[in-house]
Amino acid sequence: MLDRISTTLIRIMLGIFMVLLSLGVLLGTLGKLESPSYVLALLMAAGLFLLGLWIWPRFRPRLSLPRRRPGVFLTGLLLALFCFGLNLIWVLNFQLGPTVDFYTFYETSCQMAAGERVNWLYLGLFPHILGYSTFLSWFFRLFGSSPQVAALVNVGLTTLSGVCIYLLCLRWAGYPAAAFGFFFWSICPSKLLYNSMVMSEPLYTCCILLFLLLLSLACDELLSFRVRCLLALPLGALCGVLLLSINVVRPVAMILFIAFFLWLFLLRGKAMKDWKAWALLALFTLAMLFSYARCSDQWRRWEYLHVYEPTSSIPAYNIYVGLNPDSMGSYSEADMDLLWNYRYDPEKGSAVYAQEQMLQEAKKRLTSGEINFPRLFAVKLAKLVGSDEGGAFYAQAALSNLQFRFWSLLSNVYYYLLVILCLIGAAALFRRPPRSTVYMAPLYSIGLILAHLIIEVSGRYKYSLIPMLILIACFSLSHLRLPRFSHR
Repeated sequence: MLDRISTTLIRIMLGIFMVLLSLGVLLGTLGKLESPSYVLALLMAAGLFLLGLWIWPRFRPRLSLPRRRPGVFLTGLLLALFCFGLNLIWVLNFQLGPTVDFYTFYETSCQMAAGERVNWLYLGLFPHILGYSTFLSWFFRLFGSSPQVAALVNVGLTTLSGVCIYLLCLRWAGYPAAAFGFFFWSICPSKLLYNSMVMSEPLYTCCILLFLLLLSLACDELLSFRVRCLLALPLGALCGVLLLSINVVRPVAMILFIAFFLWLFLLRGKAMKDWKAWALLALFTLAMLFSYARCSDQWRRWEYLHVYEPTSSIPAYNIYVGLNPDSMGSYSEADMDLLWNYRYDPEKGSAVYAQEQMLQEAKKRLTSGEINFPRLFAVKLAKLVGSDEGGAFYAQAALSNLQFRFWSLLSNVYYYLLVILCLIGAAALFRRPPRSTVYMAPLYSIGLILAHLIIEVSGRYKYSLIPMLILIACFSLSHLRLPRFSHR
């Protein structure tokens, strides 16, 4: 009975995921017929998919024969070198000066590396800047404060993320899927462009993938019960540290917490009847929560040493902007000015006060009757998952008009091809739901999409969604209906 209920809930969850992703792409392509490049990119992606259907059967038999393929370790090593080399060549030849938010990250990191007092007025309002800047300042102290150092750090984080994708796919979907996932991540066009920027996305995305990998290892049924008992506490503690690291860099850890508990109590199928599995996960969860709480206390002390005042735990400004009917949930100069007016209030001005007032403003905006919610959500969904040209947009200053169009088209073709494969992979999971931690990927994706229907939205906020789509897309490889070929 529990297994049947869990299977039903899994299918409902996957259905929601597929609807959100499909609707976002349709709104971003067919909903923007005034810009035919999006439809062109979608048609090109469909053409590449059909070409892949013709090519894949010629390689799949070879990958399925252990004697005719490199070992798992050698394959991972070669793909890691390829990922590292490709991204390294790119950042060495395409350099960008930090601007806007990226300049804030860069300047704060430089000040911390030099031991100077940072701009605490800004950090108090947006404390997540301190998280990434603290991390980057370690490398600035060692190698100098050039923006190129940040780009090289991004290359290392990208490669480590690829290794995590490879290992997760290997555990969930097998060798061919793992090789495909790592390769597909390595060539992601928008990621190449983003790697040249001083931005936090590569860091917290890597931490998210490490969290999923450690969770998968803690639930590995191939290990004996005794070994899993020994691993539960240290793996849980490490996951707590990772979740805190994610939250201080980008406050999305709550999405992972919710996804974890939904998976724990609803989506584990027959394992929900196994008392040993419950005992192991109880140890893991307690260690994770304890570690997160203790590390959070330490981080608050570190934060106070640099911000010099309490910070708000609610991103009220981002909610207020996300409900802006004029900017359609994107950055608004007027909203930022209002935030600073509260911040510089001569009597009560503080970070907490400013965010509290922005929360009240958000409630007023929410109940004002001026918001067309269906239109607002449709536009925001299209901005977040309708295309993937954010990398080209942020690199526009260093690109010619022709180069900008090329990278926008290339990024969108890649993204739409990934979406097609992801939808097929999700359908495969829908048809035969396995007992696996793989459901953390669509759960996180749903949470991220729904969260940005409320809070401020930007194209680059989809960065951590790309690896999740790749992880799900890997299940499409073994479920595509392909013609059979002789294996002689």
